[in-house]
Amino acid sequence: MDPASARTVAVIPARGGSKGIPRKNLRPLGGRPLLRYAVRAALDTPGVDDVIVNTDDPEIALFARRFGARVQMRPAELADDAVPLDPVIAHTVAAYEAETGARAAVVLTIQPTSPLVSPDDIAAAVRRLDDSGADTVISAVPDRHLTWRRTEGGFRPNYAERVNRQYLPDDYRETGAIVACRAALLRERGTRIGERIELLVMPPERAIDIDTYQDWAVAEFLLRRRRVAFVVVGSRELGLGHAYRALMLAHELVEHELAFYCPEGSELAAELIGGRNYPVEVVPAAGVVARLADAPPDLVINDVLDTTADYVVGLKKLGCRVVNFEDLGLGAEVADRVYNALYPHQLPLPHIRVGPRYFCLRDEFLHGLEGAHAGAPDKVAQVLVTFGGVDEAGLTARVLEAVADACRHRGIRLDVVAGPGYARPAELEALAERLNAGGAEVAVTCAPGAMSEHMAAAQAAFCSGGRTVFELASLRVPTVVLCQNARETTHTFADADNGFINLGLGARVDPAEIRRTFERLVDDPVLRGAMAARMAAHDFRAGKAVVVGEIKELLAAPRPEARP
Repeated sequence: MDPASARTVAVIPARGGSKGIPRKNLRPLGGRPLLRYAVRAALDTPGVDDVIVNTDDPEIALFARRFGARVQMRPAELADDAVPLDPVIAHTVAAYEAETGARAAVVLTIQPTSPLVSPDDIAAAVRRLDDSGADTVISAVPDRHLTWRRTEGGFRPNYAERVNRQYLPDDYRETGAIVACRAALLRERGTRIGERIELLVMPPERAIDIDTYQDWAVAEFLLRRRRVAFVVVGSRELGLGHAYRALMLAHELVEHELAFYCPEGSELAAELIGGRNYPVEVVPAAGVVARLADAPPDLVINDVLDTTADYVVGLKKLGCRVVNFEDLGLGAEVADRVYNALYPHQLPLPHIRVGPRYFCLRDEFLHGLEGAHAGAPDKVAQVLVTFGGVDEAGLTARVLEAVADACRHRGIRLDVVAGPGYARPAELEALAERLNAGGAEVAVTCAPGAMSEHMAAAQAAFCSGGRTVFELASLRVPTVVLCQNARETTHTFADADNGFINLGLGARVDPAEIRRTFERLVDDPVLRGAMAARMAAHDFRAGKAVVVGEIKELLAAPRPEARP
């Protein structure tokens, strides 16, 4: 470039005499000196012609040069704590122009104490200056709060009415991270702040200004933050267990930036996830990779059953790590990690984790239910009937018809729990009313808030062959299993060795067999005790911690390079 042409110059003021955090600008943050973040962001910004670190400290000067910046030593009269930044920046630009013969047109001040400022932020400040015709652009963050001021008569509010924060007027707080100004201001008036000012409103997490050790800790936290994408299925045909597990994992990864994507046909899962206030999109089933390519996450968690190798390889080409749950497809072989507590029929590859020790028990089963069903009671007073969030095979009604009379004769209550995707709630309610009219005691709950409460209150249960068996086993509830589909029949944990009576594919089981099995279970405390003892041999409390710990290890590792 012709040295006489107008240039965009970034100035990073970095004194060595920080009082709040000694030697702050060279302290390692996330394993790198704090100064490096601002230098790299400025150097990586398209359109920035020169990056100058202005300092009074020889060690800072040494590192600034190593990081690729020009260095200008600050004269003693400008190095005092009381000297504001405007004369420092004006002196820096004047010296730069005298030394290079270049002419600055735009001057950027980038604070080294804002390490999360990105090249995009810096470029946006320059664009705002150009597009608006302003003299100065200052970075700011939204700052709506109920504030007060001190007066001679005491403290007085700065607001007319107490309202929730989102209803307060728009207020913005300068961050100090970026100031973009026209160089002519500095030459003519010695200031960066002109008469016409625009704000560059930045996300608060990128505009942090490190002044205290608490700020430092927050910056460390934010640097460790990663983008995690959940790809989740859930429908009346597939149930909602995948969505519930993804929500549970999201709760454990809340420190990261989370987003959910549901393939078309999984609107039911999207509705459930959106109801928990997570960002969720419904995308074409064949378009997941293309959608994630817009802003590739660091990690993709697939809870979609079987994946193809092409799909997982496509994600990895974006530079994403990939974790799959319950994946029996070829994609499992090329994923970074696979967790399959339910169906352990997979190749013995080191990245594939199989078996019940990897089941993730929800928090409602981990806290406050210690000792529930420690021993099988002599009498069964309440039986739980639950067949997942959808019950696509209609097993709830099938079981109720089969066992209601036996319950009536024994004074047993039937607690029926249907999930949010249950397709025939009115029919179920009508069935319960009919059975109750005949002397049975049937209570129906749809979409319960706490499934663990229903399980803990039961002395026996009916359920399908999915994740519910682990939850019931964790509470040692003797259970009869009727599988919803052929895939569930391959679930090896729901068998006699682990304390279950598994009748196989529920739609094919004769109602008389359901009744006979039920009567044997509720009339035989020795059988129930043996079943509970086999369930007690398993400890599910550590499974979630193991899985989440390994996922967090993947997130902490350096991001792999995207591949063409």
